[in-house]
Amino acid sequence: MIFLHPIDAARMRAFLLVLAILVLGPACSRERKGPAEPPRPPVRVAFSDVANVPIELSAIGTVEPSARVSLRPRVTGLVTAVKFQEGADVAEGDVLFVLDKRPFEVALREAEANLQRSRTQAANAAAQADRYEELAREGVASRQDAELRRAEARAAAAAVDAFRAAMVARRLDLEYTTIRAPMAGRTGSILVREGNLVRANETVLVEIVRLAPAFVSFAIPEASVPTLQQAMANSSGPLPVSAAAAPSGDAGAPNPGEEGTLSFIDSTIDRATGTLRLRATFENTSRTLWPGQFVQATVRLGVREGAVVIPSEALQTGPAGTFVFVVGADEAAQMRPVQVGERVAGGRILVQSGLTGGERVVTDGQLRIQPGAKVTIVGEGPGSAAGAAPAPGVEAR
Repeated sequence: MIFLHPIDAARMRAFLLVLAILVLGPACSRERKGPAEPPRPPVRVAFSDVANVPIELSAIGTVEPSARVSLRPRVTGLVTAVKFQEGADVAEGDVLFVLDKRPFEVALREAEANLQRSRTQAANAAAQADRYEELAREGVASRQDAELRRAEARAAAAAVDAFRAAMVARRLDLEYTTIRAPMAGRTGSILVREGNLVRANETVLVEIVRLAPAFVSFAIPEASVPTLQQAMANSSGPLPVSAAAAPSGDAGAPNPGEEGTLSFIDSTIDRATGTLRLRATFENTSRTLWPGQFVQATVRLGVREGAVVIPSEALQTGPAGTFVFVVGADEAAQMRPVQVGERVAGGRILVQSGLTGGERVVTDGQLRIQPGAKVTIVGEGPGSAAGAAPAPGVEAR
């Protein structure tokens, strides 16, 4: 056992007292001051808007010509002339190709000669039949001989009809050596030149497409079909459709596109893709739409008045559904459940319930927010009321 000197024991008690003051003093001071306020998380906000927005269905579509013809010859022959430039616009009836006419002219003259001979033979057979008919009445010839001559006369008349038909066929063949445009349109590449031998109904000479009017085919999701059906039931005429190509380059001006109408809805939904195919017709007088081009097709279904819209960045999804953080006047962020509807063209979404116009919703920084805690607003995000454009449209889902 260790015994301390009285003086050492007093020094030890003094040392322990000082140590206790140094350790417990700051803690007591903190208790008197209270806990420090946690730092406020920085967020960006936007204001919810109230606007009249059109309800739309948008999809990527493909431009198709309203008519397409692969021109083939109707007779076999040698190409002697090409009467147009490839890629040119042609009118219905324009001469495009000419085949060697000489073999067909010879065949036509032969058919005409055969017809003339047949007519002569038919006339002679008819005269013989009449003569034998008279002799039979006088009793000089038998009735059987008269009937035989009458049958020969009918056969000769039938031969005349056959040779007349052959002559018409040869005349048609001669006309087919001049190949004309079956419709107005734009020609593609010329596939044969002078000197080529083409075969009837086989050789493709050129392809012609009709650019005006033009079709745009596109597909919408199966879930959007009821919305489309309701819009068609409420509409007094065909639904309007717009088609526009993407701007060319970052600095390119937006393409206003073409205006048309919905003209075809497929009878069945494609089970492989879960989509329904639609087609719209456009006058395309300015030739803005070109076959094979990809365009943004938009069907306007109607207008929703007084709709509340917010930037899509503000929408969050949790176990209980969709919600947004709303920042009140006291700068505290509250979690607000909302029900949303269609997506708005331009990065917005329509809110069916849970919000009113003019409320501040958080668009960036939601992960750092505790419900009910105060936040620091560092800026306005997309879709804010300051300088924001009205909602251009609603895209039905």
